[in-house]
Amino acid sequence: MNSIIYHFKGLRIIFEQFSKGRFLLFFIPGTVVTLLFLWFQSYTATVEESIDLTTGISWIDWVGGWVDSGISKFFDLFDFIVEQMYIFIVITALSPFNTLLAEKLDNKLTGRTFKSNIVRLINDFIRMIFVVLIIIILESTFIIAWWTLSWLPFLDSLSPIVYQVIAAFFFGFSFYDFALERYQIRVFGSLGYAFSKPLTMTLTGGLFLLIYHIPYVGIPLAPVVAVMISTVVYLYQIKKLPISNNN
Repeated sequence: MNSIIYHFKGLRIIFEQFSKGRFLLFFIPGTVVTLLFLWFQSYTATVEESIDLTTGISWIDWVGGWVDSGISKFFDLFDFIVEQMYIFIVITALSPFNTLLAEKLDNKLTGRTFKSNIVRLINDFIRMIFVVLIIIILESTFIIAWWTLSWLPFLDSLSPIVYQVIAAFFFGFSFYDFALERYQIRVFGSLGYAFSKPLTMTLTGGLFLLIYHIPYVGIPLAPVVAVMISTVVYLYQIKKLPISNNN
């Protein structure tokens, strides 16, 4: 129950900060990556549409139909891979910006300062890559395990919900790692924290996915909001909030 309350408090704090014009610059990196991503998607769609094997000759068109179907499936797979790469870029390659955002918000709310330098930024980047690899392995394991169970008729209908919950949990974990690293929790300690608070991870990750799927604006918005929410919730959980004059 506390986790739900902390998330509502986090949303209130975030809107207060945005209304004061704070942290808005952190939307720029995600926006740039999003514009490149959308341009690339448009380009691949144009290439796919330009491929037309229709000749007017029935048997050739029949073969061409199979080829067109194969090309379409190839581009669907290609788009899926590109989107996963994009998510990886947003979470991993932009981790220095997300780390800085989390630190600045923490400082604004608690007054605590954190030493930042190039060595630490590099270490944070390497850590995030390691964390994402762990997440990919664990998430794949959970999904395969459920896929195996979902062959049972009475479980199959639950698959879309279960897959979203699994994704939300692990996305949440990736965002809480910024706070956990900042408070010197090692990677496996971070993993233990995530599995000890599944509702917290799932709520934050679910919020990320909800915002992420808003057309166009959702992609640059989602990581910023998720980083800020995870920062606030973690500060409440370790009793750094509330404090007086935290705005």
